[in-house]
Amino acid sequence: MSPSKSNLKFKSIPDTNSNILEKIKWAEDIFRNQYFKGNLLDNEIKSLVSELDLAVNECLKVMKEKGVTSLCSGCGESSCCGEGIEDKFDAVTLLINLLLGVKLPERREIEGGCFFLKRDGCSLRVREVICLNYFCEEIYKRLEFQNLIAVQKTCGKEMDILFTLSERIKKKIFNLGWMKNESR
Repeated sequence: MSPSKSNLKFKSIPDTNSNILEKIKWAEDIFRNQYFKGNLLDNEIKSLVSELDLAVNECLKVMKEKGVTSLCSGCGESSCCGEGIEDKFDAVTLLINLLLGVKLPERREIEGGCFFLKRDGCSLRVREVICLNYFCEEIYKRLEFQNLIAVQKTCGKEMDILFTLSERIKKKIFNLGWMKNESR
């Protein structure tokens, strides 16, 4: 039997009111579907995924070099990465993580923490803008201004590519008839 879009369990992208498990299920169903792989993953999307992967590497490198990573990991607070922040995540961002080889978690590991927060940091390769763009008061106090600018400038590239890729995937899904106009 040839792959078809009718094999999809979710015909449209879960909205922001959907719970995280519904978003993960949608992303995994789409990712495993052969029709998706044959019709959605065109050269432009594959190229953007590769470009995003490089931008993520650069962002992580600069965050480490400038001290953001050590400040965050040494904090011990889960307020920045607290329970509920995952509700802000878009299902397409989760799909993009799957395209980058991330295994999405089945349950929360840290009580009171984001669904994606693990003992050694975030389990996602690509995070939402809120995760990349937010700096707590402590980071503002401890990092030099030029280091904050360097992090924001570098991570801004990641956010720009993520936005472009997400919109391209949503447009393709819409054009393939997998989502209704009002869902977009």
